[in-house]
Amino acid sequence: MQLSSSECITWFAATLTVCAAIVTVNLLSIILFIKNRSLRTRAMYLVISLTIADMFVGGFSHLHPFRLLSLYSCDIVKMNFSRELNVIINFLFPWFPLTSLTNIAVISLDRMHATIRPFRHRLIKKWVYGVTIAGIWVLAAMVSTATLILQKYEKEWSHGLYLWQSYCCLCLFVICVFYSSIVVKFLCGAHPQHHGAANKQRKLTVTLFIMTIVSLLMWLPHAVYIFLLFQSLTSTMEFLSSEKLVRLEFFLFILSLMNSLVNPIVYTIRMPEFRKALLLLFKRQRRQNVRDTPLHAL
Repeated sequence: MQLSSSECITWFAATLTVCAAIVTVNLLSIILFIKNRSLRTRAMYLVISLTIADMFVGGFSHLHPFRLLSLYSCDIVKMNFSRELNVIINFLFPWFPLTSLTNIAVISLDRMHATIRPFRHRLIKKWVYGVTIAGIWVLAAMVSTATLILQKYEKEWSHGLYLWQSYCCLCLFVICVFYSSIVVKFLCGAHPQHHGAANKQRKLTVTLFIMTIVSLLMWLPHAVYIFLLFQSLTSTMEFLSSEKLVRLEFFLFILSLMNSLVNPIVYTIRMPEFRKALLLLFKRQRRQNVRDTPLHAL
């Protein structure tokens, strides 16, 4: 089928806008983490890694709509990707989202350990977080590479999809188990701690739990859609025309991208330190702009 030029432009502009917002907001968050030492605590190292992964999600996901629009014969898209570029895109496109999801799973493990074994958690060295973060990126790269190999040499997209879906399901299972353990600890803890450090850890755990839920609510619909599509189970959506299915695919893709946009928003709402650092950054920028403005322009 062929989409109209106006609809092609609309979908591409919407995707590009979301990608630009993701890069901008997450880059701003990274700058805040770099400039403010108080935000670079051990508990936030995994969050910083997640922010970097989300920034790359926005930076590279704009390439995917080109291929989607080419499939639907959009007149505005006249790009033929080389074989090498297609390989790079097929590797990068799942790598960064998988890194983001893996980060969220490891954050849930870290929060569970901080909740159930708070004293042992405080003894964890910084290098342990460094090794863990490196492992997250390497593991996601290995899964992305294996997915690419299965697609290329097995000549079956579904084989790569099975691996991708299995890994995502494993991460979701880990997230559910660890956060369930945290909830049970909160509800059934016999001796809750009320001193400052414990309250701060508890608030951070709740913040990251909210972030996880919001992210997964935006990411899951597209993942389920892709699974149904390649399992030939789209009969459940027979009431939709082909045009509506295309629009649904683009909408769910954009929605899945937005899971990389919501995290800094949650930080701003829930974390006073992050909000304060953000306001200070804008105040300094405003003062700099006033200072650099020529007197005759005032």
